[in-house]
Amino acid sequence: MKKLMAITGSILLLCVIVTSVYAPHGTAVPPEKTEISEMSKEAVKEKYRLSVYERKVAAFENGKDYPIYISDVYVNSLPETDRQLLEKGIYVSDRKSLNRLIEDYCS
Repeated sequence: MKKLMAITGSILLLCVIVTSVYAPHGTAVPPEKTEISEMSKEAVKEKYRLSVYERKVAAFENGKDYPIYISDVYVNSLPETDRQLLEKGIYVSDRKSLNRLIEDYCS
């Protein structure tokens, strides 16, 4: 019985070692999801983002792909600098700041 347990333990240890050597590292999440170089570290802490959705100004909860608000304002109707800012995303920490941004860009 002890011999069987020792053999089973050895096989399991060998499997763990082989798996750790040959397993790819960091492939569970696509690189674009983990890369923060485009966003500042401050943006990661922010709760909301004003950006573009289907060519319109839209508000998102940070990290979500579907907007919580889509305006009627097309991005191409805005000045170039505003378009560039929106393409990168404008990050804010609270709903009041988000509403202020929406009002600025959509009125």
